[in-house]
Amino acid sequence: MLKTLAGIAVFAGVLFCSCQMVEPEVVIINKIAPEVLVRNPSFNGVVWNTVLRYGEATTPDRCLRGDGTVHFQKFDAHKYCLSQVEYGLIDSLCMCDSSWISHDTDVISTTPLWFNYKTVKSTDVTYGDFQVIELTAEDMEQDFSVPGPYGH
Repeated sequence: MLKTLAGIAVFAGVLFCSCQMVEPEVVIINKIAPEVLVRNPSFNGVVWNTVLRYGEATTPDRCLRGDGTVHFQKFDAHKYCLSQVEYGLIDSLCMCDSSWISHDTDVISTTPLWFNYKTVKSTDVTYGDFQVIELTAEDMEQDFSVPGPYGH
């Protein structure tokens, strides 16, 4: 009886591992714009707790099969700096010379907001797939299915 239970446990373990190995794998790449950061992208039950700069990718991870959109938070550093200048929180912003450095520390004391977005296009993944999903400016919209902040 004990051997039978051990055999069943081993079989269940092998079955569980084999199911995990055929679940789809997904990678998310930030291709929105050089000044845009992406935080905590998620897709079909998996969340990557990371911040992606332009051109960076998540590590491959297994997700649930099916159709879904990528949810993420977006921060546009260029728009943020322009708003800092507009509201007088920093003196000026020069985009033409990378050697220009502001010594104004007011920009550090103001917390930037990360806005919630999702892809417009849905992606379908199935058993054994390896899917690379690129986040682009043309394929994103604000995500009102999660709590704010909302804005651009």
